[in-house]
Amino acid sequence: MGQPEWKSSYDDDGDRFAGIKKVLARIFGDGENPLAWGFPLAKLAGVRFKIHLLMVVYLLAQLIFTMPGHKAGAVFVIPNLVAMVILVFLHELAHAHVARRNGGQSDQRMLWPLGGLEPARFEDEDPKAELRTALAGPALHLALIPLFALPLVLLTGSWDAIIFNPFSPSSSIHTLILATDQTTPWWLITIWAFYVVNLIILMANLIPMHPFDGATVLRIILAKKRGDLAARHLTAFTGLWVATAVGLVGMVFVDAKMLLAIAIVAGIVCTLERRRLQFLDYALMVPGFSKSDSKPDPEPKSASDQPDHPPTVDLDQILEKISTSGIESLTRRERRTLKKATESSRNSE
Repeated sequence: MGQPEWKSSYDDDGDRFAGIKKVLARIFGDGENPLAWGFPLAKLAGVRFKIHLLMVVYLLAQLIFTMPGHKAGAVFVIPNLVAMVILVFLHELAHAHVARRNGGQSDQRMLWPLGGLEPARFEDEDPKAELRTALAGPALHLALIPLFALPLVLLTGSWDAIIFNPFSPSSSIHTLILATDQTTPWWLITIWAFYVVNLIILMANLIPMHPFDGATVLRIILAKKRGDLAARHLTAFTGLWVATAVGLVGMVFVDAKMLLAIAIVAGIVCTLERRRLQFLDYALMVPGFSKSDSKPDPEPKSASDQPDHPPTVDLDQILEKISTSGIESLTRRERRTLKKATESSRNSE
C-alpha cells in the first residue's frame, strides 16, 4: 500500500507551536494513516528508512524484560532485539534493491518488527517484477539460514541448538552449550538469536495477510484470473480471516500470545486496506479517472459537463496525488472533494 510523502503540512510561521507541530507531523503525518507513523532512521543508497512507532514501542517494552526480577535477562533479550533491527533492515533493503533492478520505485521504506509497511511501486504493470520483489525478503532469510545454523551445530556438537519453540524461543536456550568447555558465552547466544529471529521473520512473511509478503504474492497470483482490483479486495478479505484464525491460536495456547499481537496488527492493516480499496471504487467512478491504469485521462471532462462538479483543476490534482502517493495520502478536504465528484457522477448517469 502506497504511503504519502513524509513531510509536514504545518507551514504557518506565525504559529508559536509550528516547530513542535512540524516535528509531530514528521512522525504522524496528517494523523489519519497509522501505517505512516514513524521516526526517520537513515538514508542508504537513495532509500529513506523510517522505523514505525509500533516497532519503537515493542523494542522499549522488550527492554523492560531485561530488568532484574524478570525471567528473561539482558543477555537473551538484547541480542534478539539487535537481530530483529538488523534483519528487518536487510529484509527491506532486499526489497528495495530487487524493485529497482526490475524498474520499480522504492525510495522510502517503513520498518516494523517483522518486515516493512511500504511496498515498491511499479509504473508499468509487471506481475513478474512485483513477484520477484515480494519474494526478495523471504529469499534473503532462506539464504541466511545455513549462515547461522551451521556454526551453532558445529560449536555445540548437537542439532538441538537449531530446534526451538517458535512461540517461546527462550525455553530452548539451555541447549546452547559449547562442546569444548560446556559454557554459554554471549556471542553464542547472539548467533542463536540471529538464527531464531531470521526464521521467525521468514515464517511470518509467508502468511497470506497484510502487511506480510505472503499477501502480496497471493494478490499477484489472484490478479492473473480476477484482475488487479478484485484480487486486492479478495486478498484483504482473506487476510482478515487468516488474522482471525491466527488470533484464535494466540488466545488458545499460553505460549502463543505473540500470535495474538500479530493478528491484531494484521487485522488493522487488512481493514485499512479494505477501506482504501472501497474508497478507490468510488474514485474510479469519477470522470477523468481511468480504471485501467488508475491515472487521470489525458482529456478529462470539463466542469461544465457536470453540474455542481468540483473545479477541474482541484480534481486533477487529487487524481494525480492518488496515482502517485495512494488514496490514503488524501487530506480530509480532498476526500470531501472526491466524494462530491463521485456523487455528481452518479447523479449524471
